[in-house]
Amino acid sequence: MKKRNVIFFVSMLLLIAGTGNAANEKRTDKPNVLFISVDDLNDWVSLLGKKGNVDIKTPNLDKLARRGVYFVNNHANTTACSPSRLSVMTGMSAVSTGCYTNKSGVQNKQLYDNVLPLPCYLRNNGYYTMGCGKIEGHAMTDFDKKHSDNKMWNERLPRSFRMNSTTFRDGGGYGGIDFYPFPIGGSGIKNYHPTYRGHSLCAGPIDRDYLPGGKMPDEISAEWIIKRLKRNYDKPFFLGIGFVRPHVPYTAPREFFDMYPLNKIHAPADPEGEMDDISLYGKAMAYGLFEPGDEFMVREMGPDYRKKLVQGYMASVSFMDAQLGLVLDALEESKYAKNTIIVLWSDHGQHLGEKHSWRKQCLWQESTNCPMIWVVPNVAKAGAICKQPSSLLDIYPTLTELCGLKKIENQDGISLLSQIKNSDTKSLKPAITTWTYGSHSVRGERYHYIHYYDGSDELYDGENDFGEHNNLANDPNYVSVIKKMKKYLPKDIYKPTERNKEFYTYKKRAEQWKKDPESMPDWLK
Repeated sequence: MKKRNVIFFVSMLLLIAGTGNAANEKRTDKPNVLFISVDDLNDWVSLLGKKGNVDIKTPNLDKLARRGVYFVNNHANTTACSPSRLSVMTGMSAVSTGCYTNKSGVQNKQLYDNVLPLPCYLRNNGYYTMGCGKIEGHAMTDFDKKHSDNKMWNERLPRSFRMNSTTFRDGGGYGGIDFYPFPIGGSGIKNYHPTYRGHSLCAGPIDRDYLPGGKMPDEISAEWIIKRLKRNYDKPFFLGIGFVRPHVPYTAPREFFDMYPLNKIHAPADPEGEMDDISLYGKAMAYGLFEPGDEFMVREMGPDYRKKLVQGYMASVSFMDAQLGLVLDALEESKYAKNTIIVLWSDHGQHLGEKHSWRKQCLWQESTNCPMIWVVPNVAKAGAICKQPSSLLDIYPTLTELCGLKKIENQDGISLLSQIKNSDTKSLKPAITTWTYGSHSVRGERYHYIHYYDGSDELYDGENDFGEHNNLANDPNYVSVIKKMKKYLPKDIYKPTERNKEFYTYKKRAEQWKKDPESMPDWLK
């Protein structure tokens, strides 16, 4: 009898132990996700060499890319912060959401009934979600208002920068907290031209004693993430961090500016006749949203100002790269290193004078192209470079598949798992970028086609003309290429609203120049 009891007891222990192991396996079989967003990071990554910027120093981005797959032909769906981030969070394009610009808002009233934002979808499927920094865009407030009982985050560090009277004064009260801190003494453009609205286009170093608490916002975010990587979790986690820099103004601690002496800065080339083959509508976009135009103001400030902006951008990128390194080191030292997917992406690119443009908000390569890197343990081939077209729209469905979750139907993005496994796998479709109603770009493996609202277009050979200096749209040898790429142009569902000021600005400006060619500034002719 005792022997039978012992056998029964041992059997029960084994059963319990087995059940416990199964529970543990169930709890840990899904990978963790480290989700890294970078604001306004273009293709100036040292790993790319001549196709990036030969002077930039990004050791941690390079190291991360060598661990996984670098999608070098990746593109934003829209070239502004809020609509681009909305496309990442939903896997839905601008034409599907109706959100074209930072202020236009979501016109698709059924969007969040059909697609939950990525962190919310993961949270509802067993993930513990944490986020800090600039991840979501302003358009996501529509979701929070409609679904107050279905939050995206288990933990969220509020986006805040403790300004004092000096930092507030130097920024002139301009914009939101993401713009701060401004350079010590304020914006160079604002000091030169007090009424110019685009005064965030400035650069300058920051001293530690100038910063409240001695830290930049991105440093605070990195510390927050590192603390969470030291915790224990009984669920797989989704850990998101959004780095603000290199967003304007181009500020960083002084030591990062010291890495790039002004006398050694090489500003992007400005070839003679660069705008000769660009339509009025394209020139209207290049002009920008603020009068009398960013390029005009940069020229007014003198040749050194152009170099100062490039210096500031590079310093901001290297500052961000240093914070990225701290986060990656913390993951590597944690117990989660071998079971964590890393995806790093930027919401769009950034112009530094190319095509006389100084921001994003247009459809050329420097605006649409943005780095994306995937590190997937036991799946991604280390050091692979994928030249196939991809889109930020693809992040959501890719993570859905990698995490073993049910696919969401009718998303505009597609899974990139095939390219992550084998970077030479052909893409199923080109990458589409939209900037304002009726203007779209189609990027294939080689060619880049742009179609503007007024019917004008451009075509570039990305293989032989990476800088996009030679518009081939009027060359009869490329009629078939354009015809093929036009088939992928999206159809605009939602009409522009009064809040789409950018669309009306470009339309009105192009019409004015058509009526009165002499009213166009000389630097665009």
